[in-house]
Amino acid sequence: MFDRKSPLRKRVKNLSLAAVAAQAGCVTLIIVFGALLLGLWLDSQFDQQGTCTFGILLLSVPVSLFAMLRIALTAINMIESPAHHELDIDPSEQ
Repeated sequence: MFDRKSPLRKRVKNLSLAAVAAQAGCVTLIIVFGALLLGLWLDSQFDQQGTCTFGILLLSVPVSLFAMLRIALTAINMIESPAHHELDIDPSEQ
């Protein structure tokens, strides 16, 4: 007999990966809020009027978009399509 994952296990795995892909937008929020806090802290340290905050926020946007896309695409690529399943036929029965 073939040692394959059950369809239920594959479905649970696919749904888990879909949830990870859907939550990739949370990474954007974490990066942007982290950049905001870092910029505010740097502004207070260097006695600036928002220069550091604006610069770091501007730099955080492409970084957060890249991170979000990498997480989502990696999770989506790991999802197994049900069309790739072979028939469960024992070769000795043929």
